[in-house]
Amino acid sequence: MPKFIRTPLLENMVYAQFNTKDYDRSIGTLVMLFFAISVIAAVVSFIFLHNILISLALIPGGFFIAFYMIRSLFSMMADSTSAKIEKVLPDMLLLMAANLRAGMIPETSFLASIKPEFGKLNSLLNQAAIEVQGGENFAEALSNMGLRTNSAFFRDTMRIISEGLRSGAELHTILENLANNLFQNESIRNDMKAQVKSYALFIFIASTIAAPLLYGVSSFLIGILDKVGSSATSTSSVPAASLGALGSFSSFSLPHISVTLILVVATVNVVITTASSALLNGILNTGKAKNGLKQLPLFVGIGIVIFLVVRLGVSIVFAGQLG
Repeated sequence: MPKFIRTPLLENMVYAQFNTKDYDRSIGTLVMLFFAISVIAAVVSFIFLHNILISLALIPGGFFIAFYMIRSLFSMMADSTSAKIEKVLPDMLLLMAANLRAGMIPETSFLASIKPEFGKLNSLLNQAAIEVQGGENFAEALSNMGLRTNSAFFRDTMRIISEGLRSGAELHTILENLANNLFQNESIRNDMKAQVKSYALFIFIASTIAAPLLYGVSSFLIGILDKVGSSATSTSSVPAASLGALGSFSSFSLPHISVTLILVVATVNVVITTASSALLNGILNTGKAKNGLKQLPLFVGIGIVIFLVVRLGVSIVFAGQLG
């Protein structure tokens, strides 16, 4: 299997702590599923479109679309796991520091810090404990533990602890300082999130509520103008004497615009606007656009519903006025 397919899936599955013993088998199953989906999409497109070129292009296209969707999903799950680990990491460090102050050696204090309450972090601690009990060097086990998550904070913390063990520093002081720094970083990140909430709310209102509303009203009005233009009296009903006075304006007529084309363009714009809003909210809240993908269906759904409801409401109002 190509590395550009296997490596990102394998890394994100490890980071997300998937409950599987054979990652390669799971990845192979996913790849076969991607291929089956792309073939089914190609067959369905050929049945409806009767175009062999489009159907053949859908096989690799559908495969890579499914691949990147699953990759993004796994990446978001890995980020969620990292966030849970970072949340309880300071508590684990303080517990280990307390054990060291009580007279335990580093390995024993580490083993005594393994608690079910730590959740995702507890899984990493258990794997490291198995390595230590199997004869692995304690510092190396800590370094290996940092490789099983994409959390930069966790990796740096494990690296600092490993270096402290090798240099013979006062480990309990290092652990307490690390825990305090992590608490401060969490406080700073919460303050930053609170500051950008107003921007995220403004973007949500402008792109997910206001934009579909305007698209709904404008698309309906353009449809009305098209009907008025098509039903307007032709120049043949105007007296000949008046035609000379009108001059070049005598042949003026409103352009014909397909109502179907208007609906398609408006719907596509609503989807693009709301999807961009979801990705931008992901950047504002977490610093990563991919984290906005989980909000994308909700934002697009709200935008489409507002667009259709506004069109229906305006048509009812106009029908009542005309009636």
